[in-house]
Amino acid sequence: MLALAGTASAFSMCQPKQPEVVAYVQPPAIYCYESLARPDCYAQPLPGEYNRMIGFYGPRPADMPPQQPLEFTTAGPAQNN
Repeated sequence: MLALAGTASAFSMCQPKQPEVVAYVQPPAIYCYESLARPDCYAQPLPGEYNRMIGFYGPRPADMPPQQPLEFTTAGPAQNN
């Protein structure tokens, strides 16, 4: 009887592991803005505060103006004479 129990145990170790099922949950939207200390983040965008927005995850606010491209200069620092 002991040999039979050992065989069942060895058989169970040879079975392939079943894949773990993980459910995907959509993370909540978050909108973060500059402040005097650390960023303030909210679940809803703050209307009219897009100039302080430092980032967001979620849908783009419908009334948010399009981003302007950054202007880079290659002239270097200003010369003080």
